[in-house]
Amino acid sequence: MSSTLERLRRLQELRPQRAHPDPAMLPAPAVDHPVSTQPAGSKQLEALVPGAIIENSAGLCYRRTQIYPLHIARGERPLCDLLAQQPNIFAPYHPTFGLHDQLDFRNAAFIDTETTGLGGGAGVYCFMVGVGTFEGGAPGENLGDPATPTQFVVRQFFMRNPAEEGALLIALAELLEQYTMSVTFNGRTFDLPLLRARFSQNQRMFPDLRGSGRMLNADRPHLDLLHPARRLWKRRLQSCRLINLEQMILGLQRNEDDVPGHLIPLLYTEYMRSGNAHDMRRVFYHNGEDIVSMVALAEQLGRAFDQPAAQPTQPLHPLDCLALGQSYERLAQWQQAETAYCQALEKLRDPAAQADAYQRLAQLQKRQSRWQAAAETWQRWLTSVPGNDPTPYVELAKYCEWQINDLEQAEMWTGWALHNLRKAPIHQRQPGQIEALEHRLQRIQRKRQGKSNE
Repeated sequence: MSSTLERLRRLQELRPQRAHPDPAMLPAPAVDHPVSTQPAGSKQLEALVPGAIIENSAGLCYRRTQIYPLHIARGERPLCDLLAQQPNIFAPYHPTFGLHDQLDFRNAAFIDTETTGLGGGAGVYCFMVGVGTFEGGAPGENLGDPATPTQFVVRQFFMRNPAEEGALLIALAELLEQYTMSVTFNGRTFDLPLLRARFSQNQRMFPDLRGSGRMLNADRPHLDLLHPARRLWKRRLQSCRLINLEQMILGLQRNEDDVPGHLIPLLYTEYMRSGNAHDMRRVFYHNGEDIVSMVALAEQLGRAFDQPAAQPTQPLHPLDCLALGQSYERLAQWQQAETAYCQALEKLRDPAAQADAYQRLAQLQKRQSRWQAAAETWQRWLTSVPGNDPTPYVELAKYCEWQINDLEQAEMWTGWALHNLRKAPIHQRQPGQIEALEHRLQRIQRKRQGKSNE
């Protein structure tokens, strides 16, 4: 038994315990038990975070359910806009995610966990698992039927003490069995492996868990939004953490109820020690916000990667256009990549980013043997971007020497490259770069001399 789990169990023993009936005598399906209203000012979980006690064959756990109408905007767009997209938009860029054509966000479970530690291993387990799903039905009715969704439902399963882990996992498994794919943020390396470990470790104690949780398996369809987010936004954002994407991409700011993620394990341990659920209310808020924001970010990412490059449906930041161009280029989608690079160059103002875009565009044209287009791009580069970068001059020298056999122009461009490099600060020069250009210039001059003597 892990030291963390043992410590939490000892803390639980300090609190008044309620007797649990024999699990064999309990019904297998989960049953909700409404919680009575607590006095004003109570520090109990039930008063601060209204929910229901779930009872199943493993015992009891707590569940909070929140319903969001689909017209509610998260950022600039309503939640329902994601339903117009298909998960396989991301398949070409992330082939290991298993996102085939038959998948639909209506059948996706958006999952986020809160854990007793920030690492992995047997000593860390999930004390809260939030699951968001698109469902049908009006408020107050039985939810379900994702075929015609009318709302987004967030269910947060919570263990009030370590003895409730089995009940949480059974309740979670019953919900996940209804869905065909998962959506997470960094869940590929953290949330899903940890949940799989908890299911595996509890199967011996709770027979109803055997064979359950299959939707979490590594071979099942899973969209981890962190990876496309980095692909699209890493160039212009210092951090692709979820909280930062909320602020920079969605334009959202959480209220004072939020709590930094690194503090959550400590807050749970304190809750176990004192029974005061004040900070657990903040953890529920944090977890719920993460889940709903995943819907909005999935929509933003899907629109960016799915739009035709020639006719964009949304104005993209020029650095995002540059990042998209790189993604298209990796897939050998040459025309889309070139269009994205050109769109980036229309708005880019940072010299380093401009140089990067010109270099990528010219190399793309060069790879297709479109030499005249590449030469025009190199000339735009050296006339548009300030600085002493010799690259466009050297490329033009190569073009003139080997493609159009104009040695005079080749000598001129090489001379300019050498002149600029000598003017550049030492830290901007690569070792041996000046010597290489001097050698190139001398070779071209000898070549010209040889032709003039013929």
